[in-house]
Amino acid sequence: MIYFLYLLLYFTQGNAFLLHEVNDIKRNFQQELIDYKSYKNYLPKVKEYDSGFSQYVYMAPALTQNRTRREVDTTFRGHPKTREQIWHINFKMNELEFDQSASLITLLMKIFDKYMMRCIPIVLYDVYVEKSEGRLLQRLFQKLPISYLHGKINEKSELINKNVMNPLDTRCRSYMLFIADAMMARKVLGPQIDNKVIVIPRSTQWKLQEFLSSPESRDIINLLVIGESYTIDKSAEKPYVLYTHNLYTDGLGSNKPKVLTSWMKGKLTRPHVDLFPTKLRKGFAGHRFTIAAAPQPPFMYKKLRMDGVGNLQIEWDGLEIRLIKAMSQMMNFSFEVVEPRNPKLGPGDSITQELGEKRADIGLAGMYVTSERNLVQEMTAAHSLDCAAFLTLSSRALPRSRAILGPFRWEVWLCLIIIYLLAIFPLAYSDRLSLKHLWGNAGEIENMFWYVFGTFTNSLTFGGEFSWSNTKKTSTRMLIGWYWVFTIIITACYTGSIIAFVTLPVTPETIDTLDQLRDGFFRIGTYDRGGWERWFLNSTHEKTAKLIKKLEFVGNAEEGVNNVTQAWFWPYAFIASKRELQFIIDTNYTDNKIGRRSALHVSDGCFALFSVGMGLPSNSVYRSKFNDAILRMQENGLAQKYLRDVIFEAKKATSGGRVEIITQEKKSSKATTPEDRSLTLVDTEGMFMFLGIGYLIGVGVLISEWVGGCSNRVIKLLKIRKQDKLDKAEKEEREKHPSRRPSFLANFGKKMSLSGRSNRTSLGGTSRDSLDPPKNSSSRNSVSSLTGFSKQTLKELYDGPKRRQPSIVFLNGKMVPEDQVYAEREAMQQKLEADAKSTDSSNLDDDSPDNPNTATIVEINRPPSPTAPPFDHSPGSSQLATIDEGIFGDKILY
Repeated sequence: MIYFLYLLLYFTQGNAFLLHEVNDIKRNFQQELIDYKSYKNYLPKVKEYDSGFSQYVYMAPALTQNRTRREVDTTFRGHPKTREQIWHINFKMNELEFDQSASLITLLMKIFDKYMMRCIPIVLYDVYVEKSEGRLLQRLFQKLPISYLHGKINEKSELINKNVMNPLDTRCRSYMLFIADAMMARKVLGPQIDNKVIVIPRSTQWKLQEFLSSPESRDIINLLVIGESYTIDKSAEKPYVLYTHNLYTDGLGSNKPKVLTSWMKGKLTRPHVDLFPTKLRKGFAGHRFTIAAAPQPPFMYKKLRMDGVGNLQIEWDGLEIRLIKAMSQMMNFSFEVVEPRNPKLGPGDSITQELGEKRADIGLAGMYVTSERNLVQEMTAAHSLDCAAFLTLSSRALPRSRAILGPFRWEVWLCLIIIYLLAIFPLAYSDRLSLKHLWGNAGEIENMFWYVFGTFTNSLTFGGEFSWSNTKKTSTRMLIGWYWVFTIIITACYTGSIIAFVTLPVTPETIDTLDQLRDGFFRIGTYDRGGWERWFLNSTHEKTAKLIKKLEFVGNAEEGVNNVTQAWFWPYAFIASKRELQFIIDTNYTDNKIGRRSALHVSDGCFALFSVGMGLPSNSVYRSKFNDAILRMQENGLAQKYLRDVIFEAKKATSGGRVEIITQEKKSSKATTPEDRSLTLVDTEGMFMFLGIGYLIGVGVLISEWVGGCSNRVIKLLKIRKQDKLDKAEKEEREKHPSRRPSFLANFGKKMSLSGRSNRTSLGGTSRDSLDPPKNSSSRNSVSSLTGFSKQTLKELYDGPKRRQPSIVFLNGKMVPEDQVYAEREAMQQKLEADAKSTDSSNLDDDSPDNPNTATIVEINRPPSPTAPPFDHSPGSSQLATIDEGIFGDKILY
């Protein structure tokens, strides 16, 4: 019967749309039959029954097993409907519903073309919409003019494929959400601050208003909800009402639904209305925000304030707190300031933790905008710029003791010294066309040195026979003339500049670049928290990597500044915020604490540039409003004014209420204007110090000469005493053995008398007898003949008249000077004279060639020395060599 009815309707209407409705009626009828047959399982779950189950009485679940059938009165009262009439009503054969899908798709295309064309469309739908309105989605996908993404939502209101929400394209997104329950929209989409969202729910209008007023819709700013209106006539077109919401309508931060317009008969009732209006135009309606603050001067710091009663109170001040106060007046909100729970992490990291855990609405700590912080929180637009700089200890002015070196830099002094020393040689060469007269003649070099020195100082004049001033060579005169002109120019430059360096202070060079910091062998330190300990570790800059290779960490700014001021051997540099360092120095450190000759210097160059902003929780609704307010205050100069006011008031509070205002013109004029005053001892201390250094050097040289002379004399006395002891011991031995032949020293004078009369032989192979002297009385006169040679005569014989340096002889396995040999020989001569008087002449007869103590005298014909005159082979000029193996060992005298 049912299938026959289906065929009848199909052939009579001949419409595909009617066939679709018949299929729906078929499904509904089959479902009712199934429910009717399984009423035993259905009754405990359902409390309200439709007309199909009106003959049963509802009872408690515990009494469902004893259900009783409702009494049926067989008497017909009124106009009861027959079974066929009831089927007719249930099959809805008397009316046909209007196709709302075409109207809805037209509305969506109109909204898409106007507001969402530049973004990537993402269509999301749940299981209910897919089953009941599959044709609607199919028509929508066919109408979309650009590429789109679509995803399915399961029964738990979760996306089956979550990658749909994160396309690879970096453009904005626009969402169309078809969902049965509007309250699940926040769970599916999450917070949407910038993207536009259209929600088409299958809920009642009361449900839609509840969703728009709930906190779930607060963080979906650009929200548009399309709700279907209910009408009595189902065959007519149903209008669609378009809703949005207003945020922060009261102090509690509540939302309020707002009707924008309606869609009916292919057009909007109010076409001029913006479907995605700007929110929070009237501010926050006095909403109270919680601000987490940490000290970071000059952006945030605490100060003491006295109230009207006289009690001291701690209040926050700084650039950011003043910006927040101005913004609260602009956007109508209030705030309270709290401190973070974990301040040991540092100002920035502790505030980031508070915002990440949603314990605060705004974070103020002069935070730098970094990538790692943007992953946990959001940052507003930068209200100011800051950089990482290094603090070093510098001098206010160079010491006056260095004023004599001030006119020239070290490069100029080095060139002058080189010219001062090397100018000797071209002048000497041009005069004699040779430099041989300089080698070995220290006096000539010394004379030329003093000539050059006199040219520089114009204090000495040389006019000797060999003076360069008396030369007649043109080349030498030209060299001297140009050298003299050069000397005059250098001297004039120095004397003209020394006055300024003595009277005016010279500011020394400060550390402002990384190269200067690296070349100065500085120890580098920074904070051990707040991000400073990790920001520069992965730097790819080569100079930065070398500089922070041995980075030291400190706990706070005071410790870092103390390390800078108290550095002893290696200088110390402290890396921190440039504005913070400048603020701390201006307010906490004066000349009395550091010293009038020292100053703390913050580098002009920036180590790393940062932007400073306020912290907000992730997906903050009020981010755009805060950014607009900050940018507006930057444009009109309020941010810069607040910063200057903060620094000025801080200086005023620390200096007793008076602050000197120094402009750039005043600073430059003050630095360049000389003072009319007399020179003091401090100004001229460099000259006296220079003189003192010269006297100290001279005294040191004098002491060294005195010590050297005393030491040489002591050494000679010790040698003489040692020789006296040896002679005394030898004399005592001879007295004990008078029959023993005296040594060679005793007979040295006797043998010397043979030099004029003995036969001369060479060292070649003559017999020993030929070398024996004749035994006559002439040997007694040997002492007198030996004493005839004075020390000067011997020195001239050995060295020559032009030889200045003493000769070195080989004595007892050692190299000793010849002067020592002269001294020993004179002592021996005196000893020989004494021995000759006391020795009996009979001992001379005992001389024999076989005696081992007898010395052999030979004549050595050696080639003439280049420094001594040629040998004279006359009897009076023979040069003797003495060889005595018994006493002298290997001593040879020339």
